[in-house]
Amino acid sequence: MIIFFLLCIASLTTPIAATTVQRFGLKDLTANAERIVVGTCTEAIPQLLHGQIYTRYLFDVDETIKGPEDSKLQLHLPGGDFQGVFNRLAGMPIFLPGEQAVLFLTAANELGHAWPVGLAQGHFAIVHYDSSSARVFQALDGLSLYDVSGAAKKATASDAIQGMPLNSFLTRIRTLTESGTEAQDAH
Repeated sequence: MIIFFLLCIASLTTPIAATTVQRFGLKDLTANAERIVVGTCTEAIPQLLHGQIYTRYLFDVDETIKGPEDSKLQLHLPGGDFQGVFNRLAGMPIFLPGEQAVLFLTAANELGHAWPVGLAQGHFAIVHYDSSSARVFQALDGLSLYDVSGAAKKATASDAIQGMPLNSFLTRIRTLTESGTEAQDAH
């Protein structure tokens, strides 16, 4: 009985927050994305939609690699800080105004909103070290990833991509996009 009581107390003090999604490598992210853009978040506006907290993120699109070309982008993602109430979906990326990122986005859902493919897997933050050096980083906090062949495991960013120079990363994406287009044209 004492052990049960201690386990109950421990469960109250240990945060359990993870979302399990399929693991996507860069090739899979590129293939599954309806749209791939490089953009800068200009606004993060929390709001209440259908009784749930969402944040509307506005982006200036610097470059479109795949999909329709628009100079602006809106994402409506669950979670945010609305009137002092904070809600977060584990694994959903959060963007800050001024943040530059490479985004791999799904097709629009029934409400007309796209999401990052694989949640945080579809978001690569761009970090500028100086005027000529930028690198990409992926934060997968709150995600458990599973491979089709195995069980869910705590997410870790791909070491091959983590900290990769932005230009090299974008070149890889363009190559994957072009090879995917050629494969579709062959059918």
